[in-house]
Amino acid sequence: MESGYKTLVLDAGNLFFKLEKIDPGVSMDVAKENAMTIVKSFNYISCDAFSPGPKDFSAGLEFAKKLQQESNFDFISCNIADSKSNLIFKPYKIVEKENFKIGIIGASSTFVSDDIYVLDPFESIKNSIIDLKSKTDFIILLFSSSDQDYKKISKSDLEVDFVVRSNTRRKSRDGGNSVFPIYSTGDRGKVLYQFDFKSTNKVDPIVDLPYYNKLINLEKKRIQNMSSDADVSLINSYNDNIQKYNNIINQAKNTIQVKQITLDKSIQDNPYVLKIVDEGKIKTRNLGGPMEDPHRWHNH
Repeated sequence: MESGYKTLVLDAGNLFFKLEKIDPGVSMDVAKENAMTIVKSFNYISCDAFSPGPKDFSAGLEFAKKLQQESNFDFISCNIADSKSNLIFKPYKIVEKENFKIGIIGASSTFVSDDIYVLDPFESIKNSIIDLKSKTDFIILLFSSSDQDYKKISKSDLEVDFVVRSNTRRKSRDGGNSVFPIYSTGDRGKVLYQFDFKSTNKVDPIVDLPYYNKLINLEKKRIQNMSSDADVSLINSYNDNIQKYNNIINQAKNTIQVKQITLDKSIQDNPYVLKIVDEGKIKTRNLGGPMEDPHRWHNH
């Protein structure tokens, strides 16, 4: 991260396991040890909020609670409940950066897991928004979303400002054309999403710069691909659109810019995290299994 910026580290789910179902025996023991290694790494790296997804319960609810107990970061979910419909985690968290109060809601699409009942995500999200609206300046939703719920939220008018979606292979280059930006972060890890948020007030919506820059580039390509005898009124229409999108960018009070950082060999390793990983490898080998890269499967 660039120096001088206040940062939030968030994870939208499916952090600990790569599969929803794990075979018992050595495979389960190894998977649990890998999950504990991820917790230890995140404890060092620091994380402001984590919203569990279906794969985070692959070793059962009790082990998920154990991971929470071992974590020094907050697990949040407004709709993952126990068999009696009692929420297992806090529904949201409020953090303060500079003079801004930011509400962070965790949610998941419905899934099946022993001892867990997943409440309707949209009703639960709306209830959390009601709680947060008067207490915060901006609201971020961390959503482990199915494709069906992604389509639904894309067309919704939920009063959130920004959505990070996990539980998908899709990796967004922009936040799309919804009322609020929605970024899908993939399901394989190895890519860190850095969102740079700049704000001058607490009222205006967040303008997604990558989305409007994409629209500008599309209109420019249309003009470039036109023949010399093309309709002048059509060219003028494209230029008008370019001007409109530039005006939106230039007049924006609150903006988001995104950078995808590939976690490859060009990224310098942290010696302490490497030590945690190496210790985890030894433990998993003793259990009879290999140690995968603990950052391979999670979403930031």
